Amino acid sequence: MKPRDALLLAAAAGMVAATLLLGQRTKLGVELDGIAEARAATAAAAGDARLTTEIDRIRLALENSREQPSRTAETHIALALGDGLLTLERGEIVLRTATVEADVPRGMQLVQAVEPKQIVLGGGIRFVIADTAAAVAPRTVRLSRADFDAIRPNVKPGQVAYFF
Repeated sequence: MKPRDALLLAAAAGMVAATLLLGQRTKLGVELDGIAEARAATAAAAGDARLTTEIDRIRLALENSREQPSRTAETHIALALGDGLLTLERGEIVLRTATVEADVPRGMQLVQAVEPKQIVLGGGIRFVIADTAAAVAPRTVRLSRADFDAIRPNVKPGQVAYFF
């Protein structure tokens, strides 16, 4: 075999190998993209499952508090975050309903202090009077003055507030 033919054969073999390697790299890239999508979907599903579990736990606690006889039941606050609907309840009796603006996380918090211009809960959450058109501050629930004045006398430190 002539050196020129050997060189052409080696070049052709190199091109075939490069083509095969490029094809393999493309297949691996597609496979890696699929794995990344599956990982993202799994993480999102796990987050959704945790959120669903937390909502179910809060709803169960709320239902348990509603099942107590109305005369002996503790007053509690329930806030449906999606609707912005706040209720002050004693057992199955709804004492007050108010539409509010809120930027609070889901969960349960205890009332820590009841003050003339705000109600302070655990986790740094505050109920305040909506006296401006400004955006709702984080960890704040804004109520109209009439709703705040009606709810405040019925709220005591240690009571539960459910945010779901």
